[in-house]
Amino acid sequence: MFSMVPFGRRSRRLPDIYGRNFDRLFDMFDSGMSTDIVDQGDCFELTSELPGLDKDDIKITIDDNYLSIDVDRKDEREEKKENYVLQERRSYNYSRRFDIQGIDKDKIKAKYKNGILKLELPKLEDVKEEKDYLDIEFED
Repeated sequence: MFSMVPFGRRSRRLPDIYGRNFDRLFDMFDSGMSTDIVDQGDCFELTSELPGLDKDDIKITIDDNYLSIDVDRKDEREEKKENYVLQERRSYNYSRRFDIQGIDKDKIKAKYKNGILKLELPKLEDVKEEKDYLDIEFED
């Protein structure tokens, strides 16, 4: 049904429009790593996009039941031409942490190629739980 209040529908859209714009604004400053996790049946495959990094920029650690991927990079550049001097410094770091309960920690493999970090996280073999059955006493 058509509403007689002319601004009713528009006012309902405003928060959504502003919300999306603010979300996009903050997305521009997101320095996290894009990560996908796929269940391959016997293992999980974790893929992260980390372009332009060297081996020393990436650290993977396992602490208790958590796997952490840490990136720490520093870039410096200096150019001199006649009276023109350019010096730039940039550093960035970010980290992701994953709960790896149910993963065989000794068999985790990691590879980095062409800006893509891939981890293979083998699942622990299912341990069949033995069930104890309780006898039921039937009364007549």
